[in-house]
Amino acid sequence: MKWLFGALIALALGNAAYAQGLPESVTEPYLAFEAAMRAGDAAAVLDAANRAYEAGQAADIDLAVLATLAENYGYGAALNQDYETAQIAWREAAQLSDRARGDPVERAWRWHNAALFALQNDDRSDAFACSRRATDALDELGGELGAASDFAGTAFLTRAALSMGRGRISSAGEAALQSAAAFEAVLDEPTSSYALALFYAGIAQTLDRDFEAATYSLHMATDVMEDVAPDHPDMRTMWAAYVSASGNIRESDDPEGDAGAAGGDAPVETAQTRVDARLAENPFHTARYMTPEIEEDAAEDAQETGEPLPCCDAQPIRRREPRYPMNAAYSNLDGVVYLNFAVTEEGRTDAIEVTGAFPPGVFDEVAIEAVETWQYEPATRDGVPVRREGVETRFDFRMQR
Repeated sequence: MKWLFGALIALALGNAAYAQGLPESVTEPYLAFEAAMRAGDAAAVLDAANRAYEAGQAADIDLAVLATLAENYGYGAALNQDYETAQIAWREAAQLSDRARGDPVERAWRWHNAALFALQNDDRSDAFACSRRATDALDELGGELGAASDFAGTAFLTRAALSMGRGRISSAGEAALQSAAAFEAVLDEPTSSYALALFYAGIAQTLDRDFEAATYSLHMATDVMEDVAPDHPDMRTMWAAYVSASGNIRESDDPEGDAGAAGGDAPVETAQTRVDARLAENPFHTARYMTPEIEEDAAEDAQETGEPLPCCDAQPIRRREPRYPMNAAYSNLDGVVYLNFAVTEEGRTDAIEVTGAFPPGVFDEVAIEAVETWQYEPATRDGVPVRREGVETRFDFRMQR
C-alpha cells in the first residue's frame, strides 16, 4: 500500500482551493487538516479530516466538494493504518463523485482505492463491487486514459484478479487485456503486474479455446515473470498453462499440408509463426527474450519432468471428463484446472497434484476424481513397464450460455 499513500498526499495537498467559500464550520477543520499535513502529524490529519467531512455533511455542501473531504478522510485513516475507516471513506467519496456526475478519472480513482482498501480488509465482495465500478468509469474514457494512465493498469488488473477468483473468467480476460495495454502505454520496463495481466488474459483465452492468443499471452507472461520475479508463486502455473496452450497450437499446425497447398516452396504460416511474429513486435519482448538459445532452453524447461522419458511413452486407454460441480453450475461459474500426475507400471494414475486452478478450490476435487479413474498402457523401457512422471493435463469448465 505504500505506493498508494504517496499518490494520496499529492491529491490531498492540492485541495486548498476548496476551502474558499465553505461554511466556517467546514473551513476551520479543513485548514487544520492542511496544517497537520504540513506538520506530518498523522493523528491530527485524521481528526481534522473527520471533522471537516462531518461538518460538510451537516452543512449540506456541494457534493463534489464533500467527495473531496471524504477522500481526505480516507487518506487520514490510511495514514493511521485504520484501513476499515479508509475503505468506508473512499467508498463514500466514490459514491458522492458518482452522484455529482464527476469526471470519470476522479470517480475511477476513488472506486479503485475503495477496492484496494477492501482487499486490505479481506472484504473481497466489496472489493469486487468497487473494482467493477472503477473499471466501468475507466471504460467511459473510450481508451483515452489521459490522467488515469498512472493507475489504470493496476485498476484493470485488480478487476481481472477478483473476477478470476469468482469464476467470472471471461470478464477477467477482458480486464486483463485492458490492463496489459495500459501497462504497455506507460511502463519503461515490464513488471510482475504486467506479467500477471498477461497470465490472466491467457487463462481466459485458453477457456475460449483461442490457443494462439493464449500461447502468445502466456509466453509473454512466463518470459517477463522469469525475468523480474522468478520466485513468484504463480510461476509454476504459468508454465503449466503455457505448455498446455502451446501444445494445442502444435497439434493444430500441419506445416506439410499447408506447404503443399501453398505451392511447395512458399513460406508456411502457422499458428506458431504468427505467435512468434507478435512476440517480435511486443516492445517488452526484448532481444534478451528473443535470443534463439534462450527460446530453446525455455521450451526444454517447459517440458522438463526431472526424469528421462521412456522410449515408449504411456498411452491413454480410458479417460473420462470430470462432472460439473452442482454448486458451480448453480452459481454460473467457469473455471480451469491444471494437473500433474504420474502413471504407474500398472497403468494407473498416481501422485495427482493440482498445479493451478481458477477459481481456486471450486473445481479441484472433481478434476482429481476424474484423473484417478484414468487408465493407461504403461510406459516401457527396453520392453519393461516403468513409472512415467510428469504427465500434465488441463480441464476446462465452461457453462453453456
